[in-house]
Amino acid sequence: MPSELNVGVVGIGRMGQRHALNLLRRVPRARLLCVCSPAPQEIEWADQQLKPQGVQVFADFEEMIRTPGLKAVVIASPTNLHIMHTLAAMEQGIHVLCEKPITTDTTALRSVVETTKKNPAARLMVAFVRRFDKNYTDARQKIEAGVIGKPLIIRSQGTEKLDKSGYFINYARVSGGIFVDTVIHDIDLTLSFFGDDVVPKSCYGTGLISHHHEMTEFNDVDNSVGVVEFWDGRIAYYYHSRTTQHGYDNCTEIVGTDGKIGINLIPTLNKVQVSGLNGIVSEVLPSWMDQYHEAFVTEIDVFVEAILDGKEFPLKLEAALTGLRIAQALQESLVSGKKIEFNENGERN
Repeated sequence: MPSELNVGVVGIGRMGQRHALNLLRRVPRARLLCVCSPAPQEIEWADQQLKPQGVQVFADFEEMIRTPGLKAVVIASPTNLHIMHTLAAMEQGIHVLCEKPITTDTTALRSVVETTKKNPAARLMVAFVRRFDKNYTDARQKIEAGVIGKPLIIRSQGTEKLDKSGYFINYARVSGGIFVDTVIHDIDLTLSFFGDDVVPKSCYGTGLISHHHEMTEFNDVDNSVGVVEFWDGRIAYYYHSRTTQHGYDNCTEIVGTDGKIGINLIPTLNKVQVSGLNGIVSEVLPSWMDQYHEAFVTEIDVFVEAILDGKEFPLKLEAALTGLRIAQALQESLVSGKKIEFNENGERN
């Protein structure tokens, strides 16, 4: 088996830059062969940061995936381009690690799942990075060991710092909505803790706009709450905000028959506390990239190892399909105000 995997990165915005630098410096069995983006500022960044290291830089995706020796790509392009880039790469026999969601269309994702089953030569993994965070990994191992008995209820939240620069609102317009774009991470965690084969029974989503009033133009909100019931009686509750003042705050609680596990319940940058006139103060992580910077490395390590050594991916594509169904149902419920129900096979009623 080959000892090194030649990898390209599609899309070199903030996420793509993180992946590119990790591949270049921190994934021993991977070689960053090429990157691509049509954006001039991203090409300029790559010319400065990557080209001196021997990385080929392309403005055209179709040209990049024909690079001799390219075996895998990490897709970090805008959400609406994920499936196009994924399918085009796989048609060339190139393995894909794609940022979530691969698509906001469940029918299209179902087709992708079936295609990968029929043609396993090019493999596909969805990048749900929280599964690779050491704290969530530890929590999952404890649950599998029966430390809290049977998990019954999950409460998970993610809150992002308010960004009024204009970047966020332009991103949100094409993201698929707050449940599909962000809460889908919490949904995936639910599947990892309850089991990837858990079947949704009903979903209800609601929310409000506190700062980004432009979101009324595309039926989205900047603060949301979602509740999911599963056919086995278990429940998940999600809260997400894009308007916090203190920084990034992502935490999860899993309540079981014999106890409870909490992850990141107090969001702190480090273990330093300052006591003074303002009380006891701790600094908070500024963004999700800061909280999960090590998990991004682990994620690509696992992807590369699975390709080179013929191992199974830890994430099943069927779970990504279930997660997308739930996220879309919550997004639809948010707009309609109605509860969305599923049959016992997980299909919409």
